[in-house]
Amino acid sequence: MTQFQSRAWSTLAKAYESGRIGGTYLFHGREGVGHWALTISLAALLNCEKPRRSDGEKSPLVPCGQCRRCRSIFSLNFEELHFALPIPPHKSFDEAIELTVEVLNLKRAEPFMMLASSASTNIPIAQARNIKKRLSRRTVKGTVRVVLFYQMEKMLAASADALLKLIEEPPDDTVIVLTARRPESLLPTIQSRARKIRLNRVPESAMKDYLTERYSLSDKRATLLARLSDGSLGSAIEMIEASPDEEDSSRRAVGFLLFKSLLSEPSPEVVSRIADFVGPRDRAQAESLLALWQSLVCDCSHYALSSNEDEIVNIDFLSDIKKLAGYFVGNQLPLRMADSIKIALADLQRNVHIHGALAALTLRVKSDISGRAQY
Repeated sequence: MTQFQSRAWSTLAKAYESGRIGGTYLFHGREGVGHWALTISLAALLNCEKPRRSDGEKSPLVPCGQCRRCRSIFSLNFEELHFALPIPPHKSFDEAIELTVEVLNLKRAEPFMMLASSASTNIPIAQARNIKKRLSRRTVKGTVRVVLFYQMEKMLAASADALLKLIEEPPDDTVIVLTARRPESLLPTIQSRARKIRLNRVPESAMKDYLTERYSLSDKRATLLARLSDGSLGSAIEMIEASPDEEDSSRRAVGFLLFKSLLSEPSPEVVSRIADFVGPRDRAQAESLLALWQSLVCDCSHYALSSNEDEIVNIDFLSDIKKLAGYFVGNQLPLRMADSIKIALADLQRNVHIHGALAALTLRVKSDISGRAQY
């Protein structure tokens, strides 16, 4: 798992080898890039009986993965591995434990699987208090405890503040890992007491290899998902994991990612991705894609003009629509894009070559974007 965040791992491995491992770390970066996997690998390295070089004498140390402790940690059964996780509302501590076990089972099966995002999920203070109580006991000799506060931004500020002393001065033989999308989402007092490790986008080649080997995807589909997920392996896996009942939702998600690409990436890449997604004879799929784009243009232009969320149609993409609205401020791009999409739909109805019509649309839109400053 360390190959997905090689720079971050190199920093951690060097600190371990020099005997200067920190007491508290903050792993930050977008969701799905490996916060969980990196934490578990660190826990394994700290407790591994026979660490080894991953590739040559100068490469970073990695856990062997074979010793008793490594096997226990990677299966999430190590007695000195503790978790505080965001879970839905619950009525009792026992129910909270059951919900936590569900998350652990999900992560045990797929470390990069992203948790369902909801405003109602949070890290209960009872979880943190229970961990503090367990940390008051002595560790098993020769082991290092690792405590993971996963998605720390999901913990209420008052609860997080109550953990400040623990975060500032972890007990002996204990390493605390906090994860968050952005450091600034946490209290400044917590940020200042943790060593920050930034997690980058997962390299496309590493994603492609993982998807083909673990999920038996074709080379073509793995490449497409690796590109569309924009460096988030978790996002790629979400698209794979969609059940037959969720096929429309999955297609919709990919259609939105293509819309983002249309606005922000070079024409050749966009044309290639669209060709991979839309079958050369699937006219219905092409029309469905363009209908989604029409709706997204309306939402983006509406928000650009009013900053009003209430009339957004594609509410599931709200946060991204707010960002993309910047493309539509103070110009005629919405009208030009709407006209270009209408032309493409008319071409499809006249049985024009599907990929040709979509490529022509892409070139018109990119031309409009490049010239928007003069409108």
